[in-house]
Formats: sequence, structure tokens, C-alpha cells
Amino acid sequence: MTSNSPQIVITGVASGIGKETAQLLSSRGYHVIGVDRAPVEDFAGTFIQGDLSDPTGVNQIADKIRETAPAGIDGLANIAGVPGTAPAEVVLNINVFGVRDLIQAVRPQLQRGSSIVNLASAVAYQWRADKAQLAEFALAADRQQAMTQALADDHIVGHSYLFSKQCVSLLSEYFAAEFVADGIRVNSVSPGPVETPILEDFKNDHGCDKVNSAATTLGRFGAPADIAQCIAYLLSPEAGWVNGTDLRVDGGLTAYRETAQFRDGSQQPVQA
Repeated sequence: MTSNSPQIVITGVASGIGKETAQLLSSRGYHVIGVDRAPVEDFAGTFIQGDLSDPTGVNQIADKIRETAPAGIDGLANIAGVPGTAPAEVVLNINVFGVRDLIQAVRPQLQRGSSIVNLASAVAYQWRADKAQLAEFALAADRQQAMTQALADDHIVGHSYLFSKQCVSLLSEYFAAEFVADGIRVNSVSPGPVETPILEDFKNDHGCDKVNSAATTLGRFGAPADIAQCIAYLLSPEAGWVNGTDLRVDGGLTAYRETAQFRDGSQQPVQA
């Protein structure tokens, strides 16, 4: 590792997709600054233990990032997140505000030509239908008021994971536009079901039969490496003209389900 190695911040490096992405980028010569609330031993880079669930914790993480990379960072991958089986307030604080606040906190450290990748979800692909409500929450200046209103909404509370990942999709496009003049790209990656430690939580939240049917349809669940490769691409200079885009990495599951009515003959597609 040299002093000229690109500096990449990755959250959620203790397990799953975050761990896989950190290992992949380290193997490619990046200096990885890993962040997680759980301790990580023998990390191949610089590890910061911190809490993304509140502004104080985010600011402490950002301060340590500045100490580690005083010349700036070349990328940020927001991979840390919690499943919908956690309390709704925890889900929204980490999955939405943790992402938003960390982007804003490290913004001065992001160099021209750098890249941000946020982990969304394939379940959130129809987010634009609710973008006004999502923006009202995710971009709220008064975080506590926004949270109070959200927790009073039974639909949001009952679908907190879906709502949080829809917010991530919106935030990704918002910051892509916000930072475009500064030469900073922002994209999102939306995985389908992936074999990670939270897959069982995902089954409990979305229905075991529905999630398991994905593996039946596709032959397997996704692997962390499937997602890590895509995140690495979006962080790299090779994706220099990719901005404000969501890359759905679900093995074709969404396409399979969305076209089922046409393929089984129950409905004919509209003729051009």
C-alpha cells in the first residue's frame, strides 16, 4: 500500500456485502477506511468503530476519517444498514439519516472525481411513485420532527425497511444532482435477496415463502461478491460517466416477476 493509494470509506464492514467490498477493494490496492458499530479484528486498512444512528456518532466518524485521510477521500460506500425486523425508529435513523448525514459530513473531504455508492434495495424500485413523501422525510431539516411524523404513520412503521430504501434511492439522485458541478458522482446499487447474516431477518420481514421463491426462480440467492463487484465498478474511474443511476443487481428477479403476466399468457403486452 502506498501513500498514493485511493482512499475509500466503506460502512458496514463487519459482515456481508460491506465486508466483501472492503476485501475486494483492498486486494485492488485501495486503502479502505472501514466503519462499523461492531468491532473488526485484523482489518486490512484503517478501522473506525462508530455509530451511524445519531448525528453525534456520525460527526465523530467524520472527524476520524479526516484524521486518517487529511488529504481527502476518493470514495464513500454507504453499505451499513439494519433489516426491517429492527424497531422502525432504528431502521430509519441508520438506513436513511445515517446515509444522509455521513454524506454531508464527509462532503468537504470528497475530492473532485470521487464517487459515492449507496446501498438501496430491489424492493424499492418503484420509489418515484412516492417521491414527494420520501423527500419530505429524507431531506427534512428538522430530523426529530420528521421522525415523529413518520412514526405516527402506520404504513411507514409497518414497512420501515422498504420506506428506508426508497429514501436511499431518492437521496442518491438528489446528491448526484447536488454534487454534479463538483465532479462527484453518486449512484446506488439495489440488490435482491443476498446470502448475508440478515437474510433470515429479510425473510421474516418480507415473507419466507416469497424470499425463498427467489432462489427457486433464479437457482440461488445472490452472493455478497455479486454486489461487491458492482459497487467496486461504480467507485472506479471506469464508471466516470455513470451518475445518478441505480444499478439493480437481483439476478433478473424483478424482471421475472414484472413480466410474469405476459409470459404466462394471462395478459398480452401493448402493441407499439
